Amino acid sequence: MSDEKPKAKIIGTDNYARESVADFLVCEGVANEYVGELIVNLLNNSEGASASTFYRLVPADHKLWRGMAELV
Repeated sequence: MSDEKPKAKIIGTDNYARESVADFLVCEGVANEYVGELIVNLLNNSEGASASTFYRLVPADHKLWRGMAELV
């Protein structure tokens, strides 16, 4: 078993950059960046360009935006 820590996680963010909409975790523990990018591209392509969610591969320690909870 490897002691290597996960490098990334996949999150969903608001495609229209509305500050009131929270990010959400799709998958964590992505050890292979290439595979992570493939998954993100598949998710984004399946949703289409006008989808309300945009998927991103981010570092494992990335803090999710909490939407309205961050603003109040």
